[in-house]
Amino acid sequence: MRPPPRCTPEDTRLPGVVARILRILDLEWLNRDRAMAIAIPLCAFYLALLALGTLQATPRRVDFMAFYAAGRLALEGQAAVAYDWARVQLLQADILGVPPEQVAAFLGWVNPPHFLFFVQPFAAGDYGPGWAAWVVATATLFGLAARAVLPGAGMAPSLVALATPGVLFVAVVGQNGLLVGALLGWTFAWMDRRPWAAGIALGLLTIKPQFGVILPVLLVATGRWRVFAAATATALFVMGAALVTYGPDPWWGFFGALTRNEELYLAERTDVLPRIQSVFALAYGLGAPRAAAWMLHGAMAAAVVGVVLRLWLRRPEALEEVRAAAAFAAVFLVTPFTWVYDTPALALAALFLVRAAMREGFLPAERPLLVLACVLTQAAVVLGQSSAWAPAAWLIILACAWRRDRAARVSPARIGSPSAGT
Repeated sequence: MRPPPRCTPEDTRLPGVVARILRILDLEWLNRDRAMAIAIPLCAFYLALLALGTLQATPRRVDFMAFYAAGRLALEGQAAVAYDWARVQLLQADILGVPPEQVAAFLGWVNPPHFLFFVQPFAAGDYGPGWAAWVVATATLFGLAARAVLPGAGMAPSLVALATPGVLFVAVVGQNGLLVGALLGWTFAWMDRRPWAAGIALGLLTIKPQFGVILPVLLVATGRWRVFAAATATALFVMGAALVTYGPDPWWGFFGALTRNEELYLAERTDVLPRIQSVFALAYGLGAPRAAAWMLHGAMAAAVVGVVLRLWLRRPEALEEVRAAAAFAAVFLVTPFTWVYDTPALALAALFLVRAAMREGFLPAERPLLVLACVLTQAAVVLGQSSAWAPAAWLIILACAWRRDRAARVSPARIGSPSAGT
């Protein structure tokens, strides 16, 4: 028998080099300490940008202006006026000290009246500090929700989640994506442990009703009646409180705002359309007839709902983390009306899958896929606005959830080598 060929030093080094490259590409080096080393300066950078934008002598007009003007009107006992754009335009011009024609672009209040309870405290002072306080307050809630998703990991989940690009988008316009992400994070983190608390968080999510389409279906289909009851009671309570506090007129204004929103953003191809992050907006923006764009969106939404129901209705039930991440994706893929500033929730969905990976071990390429999902919206800065960025990111999250569920069923005892230091 011929002896095996003798290996040269180059031959023995090659597998090690390849393995090292694969480890780098698979982000095996990205443990907890390194993730925090990246996250901390990014959070500091975001905070510095927020300070520069909000604490100058004349802060610029951004989305928070709609919240601030509506809060001011509510404090003055004129909540219904918040839905009257002609009067709100004059108020915004007065706040900024500019002629009304300079604030001609619509930046009005379109949220339900009970959202006024959230924004009123931040309209009691000046506009710039109110904007900064709003972002810091909602970022704090978001960070606490990240800790609820990944308990026992200290500040790492909060800092990493707050370092994702979606948070920067929220900060620079003063939007409500951090609050929405926090409420969703608490809903899924507490659903099986503290169902009443989860229901309260879900009931408060009615401040953005377009994100509640699929969640009642999941609760009813899986018999989570305590969550459903708490959510229903909370929603009725806050809506009733708004009715008592502000009267019925703001509700009529809100119903009118729903039609205005559809006419402003979804009825015509405008320069705003690429900023809306949905399959409908993508198809319509690329030239598809409006009816065809709605059909494409409906088909995609039905497919997503089917996948999520499959995961939630499996027997035995899919992993809690898998169900949460998949439901997160469905919340944002089913609605045709979501924006880049709603994408901080990507980080919380990814954290659920990280929690499963820390227990079961990471799947091949799982880490880079989750990182890609969280940073994909930043492509808009380099490649330009497109309605595809957030839907693509959420589809990655959904695919990762499905893949982890499949891996758990194929090898339920152990998937890989747990990364205790992650």
